[in-house]
Amino acid sequence: MQFEQVYAEVKRIAHAQLARHGAQMLSTTDLVHEAYLKLALSPEALPAEDRLHTVNLVARVLRQVLVDAARRSLAEKRGSDPVRVALETNYPAAQSGVDILALDQALQQLKQINERMAQVVELHFFGGIEFAEIAGFLGVDRRTIHRDWTAARLLLAQALAAD
Repeated sequence: MQFEQVYAEVKRIAHAQLARHGAQMLSTTDLVHEAYLKLALSPEALPAEDRLHTVNLVARVLRQVLVDAARRSLAEKRGSDPVRVALETNYPAAQSGVDILALDQALQQLKQINERMAQVVELHFFGGIEFAEIAGFLGVDRRTIHRDWTAARLLLAQALAAD
């Protein structure tokens, strides 16, 4: 993929993430630039072999940048409310959310249980990728992705409730 295509894709995904989660800790441009720097400096640096590889990298890096920003925000505020994001697909910012740091930890635990479920969550939740496209990427039926998403949300909700 060319730089312009990658940049446009990352910007679209970043804008959607910030809109969905009501995150006010970063602007879209800040999120894109931090994500791009992480991508450019990573050992898995661009150009990626294909769209799946690019989307996986972008989703993972956006997750890392959002988690890092949440950690910085908490460190600055010392004991204030954690950054919250919605874990629903209809994303109103006023919905009850979940601590993004706790979600990151729960997602790491989910990856130990079922790597594909964790990948579905990362691609859909952090990457903003639709289920049909994820199914194509992973070479499984769309219904399988829906089942993975439903089961993953349940497992993540249980892990988050335990915290």
